[in-house]
Amino acid sequence: MKRKSVLTLILCCLLLAGCAGGNQTETEVTENTTDTAASSETTAPAIAYDYPDKDYEGYEFVFLNQDQCSWANPLIAPEESNGELINDAMFERNSRISEKFNITISDYKVTSDEIPTLVKNTVNSGDDAYDVALFPYHQLSAVLLDGYLVDLNTISSLRLSEPWWDQLVVDAATIEDKCYLASSDITFFPFEATWVVYFNEDRFEELGFELPYDLVRNGEWTIDKLTEYCVAAADLNGQDSFKYNESGSANYGIITHSQIVQTLLFGGDVTLIDQSGDIPVFDGESDRAYSLYEKIATLLGTEGAHVDRDKEGGVDTDQNSFCRSAFKTGRFMFMSETLGHIAGLRDFNDSFGVLPVPKYDASQDGYRSMMATWGTLMTTIPATASDPERTGVILDALAYDSHMNLLEPYYDTYLTQKGARNEDSAEMLQIVRDTRVINVGSMYGWTTSVLSSITTQLENGNSAVSSVIASAKSSIEALITKTMESMSD
Repeated sequence: MKRKSVLTLILCCLLLAGCAGGNQTETEVTENTTDTAASSETTAPAIAYDYPDKDYEGYEFVFLNQDQCSWANPLIAPEESNGELINDAMFERNSRISEKFNITISDYKVTSDEIPTLVKNTVNSGDDAYDVALFPYHQLSAVLLDGYLVDLNTISSLRLSEPWWDQLVVDAATIEDKCYLASSDITFFPFEATWVVYFNEDRFEELGFELPYDLVRNGEWTIDKLTEYCVAAADLNGQDSFKYNESGSANYGIITHSQIVQTLLFGGDVTLIDQSGDIPVFDGESDRAYSLYEKIATLLGTEGAHVDRDKEGGVDTDQNSFCRSAFKTGRFMFMSETLGHIAGLRDFNDSFGVLPVPKYDASQDGYRSMMATWGTLMTTIPATASDPERTGVILDALAYDSHMNLLEPYYDTYLTQKGARNEDSAEMLQIVRDTRVINVGSMYGWTTSVLSSITTQLENGNSAVSSVIASAKSSIEALITKTMESMSD
């Protein structure tokens, strides 16, 4: 059974929640449905803002930015209006802020791998070329503790506690009252970087299963249920093996890649780092953790239930995602990827829905949707920025204006595609938005190595990770101690 698009309901649901973020690259935004009437009627609630009375005399405010991305839109400083909603909304935002403070706004675009090197080189040489560096999350640990970034809490003009800054990121990144990174509605990366589970509604109905939305609502969407469905969906269908073949006929459970391990760990509330006390503590040896390791190994190690992009030699390009392409064959019941992949499914022939990452069990208090540890751009200020207070004034104003004025055109573009196509998915996206978590251990490099080792074993269906964890524990604790000492200086 095909479901009609109810995009305006999705739009209203998310806008009323003040959800930040986005999905499309500019090249992907090519078609709209006609059902957009509600978007012009829905606006963010008014929030007063006190703009500082500043004239920066034509100063060029420069972002160091990523040039392109296959699953997110790195646009931040369009050169002109071109008729695209997001492009033009950002252009108008920048024009307003430029006029307010007598500045110009530009970005210097490089590959994501070049950003850390450029930040280090500019700081080491005393260069003030960049006011802001949009820094890839997975490479932050290389600069956080070595004096390359400004502690954002020292900039009085930067109002990080206000709603136009992502409190999830600010709170998680703050240690010993120091915070070196933040996120806001200036870019749409953070929401796009949140992991979700896509599922093929048509495959569910073909197999005689009820769609899983009520499981989510009832708190019963668990990794055991995901595994049950994935095993049931696996079908050789005339093939000799479950080795993935794009032109084959076998059916599978879920298509994903190596980050699914930490995604499922965080979904099951096993984060490896406990931040509930004054000092972060390694927390990967609980009975719950070992039980979850076993559940993940069972799912990933069951033939046909799981296809790993990395093991299949799949390569993502700036234009294409291996997982999306496989999912669009209609032979997978699930795909787990970030929300940013939804635009690439606009030409998918089957009906699909979006779910949060499953829980450990039904007794778990709420869902946990992890922001990706790879590629997400975070707002940082290089230590050699010529005037951090000026940077704070401009950044804060941009964040506020984005929060108030970019969401509506973003959702007009994002949700009027053949994306989240029913009211059930609207509700699911709201749950995802409300339950995001961030991997602090990877941010600071504490758990990067042990997660890699755990991932390797669990992907092979081997849950015996106790020796890996035991051997890594002391080094993790040492890294945490080093971080705390550095932060307290």
